[in-house]
Amino acid sequence: MPYEIEASDWLNTDKPLSLSSLRGRVVVVTVFQMLCPSCAQYSLPQARDLHAALAREDLAVVGMHSVFEHHQVMTAAALRVFSSEYRLLFPIAIDRHQEDSSVPVTMRKWGLHGTPTLMVFGREGELALKHFGHLDDLRLGALLGELIASRPAETTSGECIGKR
Repeated sequence: MPYEIEASDWLNTDKPLSLSSLRGRVVVVTVFQMLCPSCAQYSLPQARDLHAALAREDLAVVGMHSVFEHHQVMTAAALRVFSSEYRLLFPIAIDRHQEDSSVPVTMRKWGLHGTPTLMVFGREGELALKHFGHLDDLRLGALLGELIASRPAETTSGECIGKR
């Protein structure tokens, strides 16, 4: 299953991102809602710390705001204020709303059951982890260490695929 984010808007980035454009790096996608207590207390601070601590050439942290309840108060303007208050500096996608469903497009396509959800992709874009709920720092750190230590396959010219 190819994974891509279908966003209606992006915060903290000059241009929309795609998971395929991030190949060559390990990618952590933190799926959240502003009014989710576990997201605000655990998962978003973890994503903020990962973004601050690890080298951008090795790891990309992406937030995905997936609204499946309280739609009337979960606006893009409210998310901008929320991300500023919580000092969320990593790129954040706003999962595209689908008119005939309370569940946004990417959340539905990825088969997610709620928030917080953590998705981790290896350097080649393969899904390495799909975890509903908060994953503790030690378990996540061990997985990220393994994935970051694996280098991308080399091309015949000797350049690493996806190297920036």
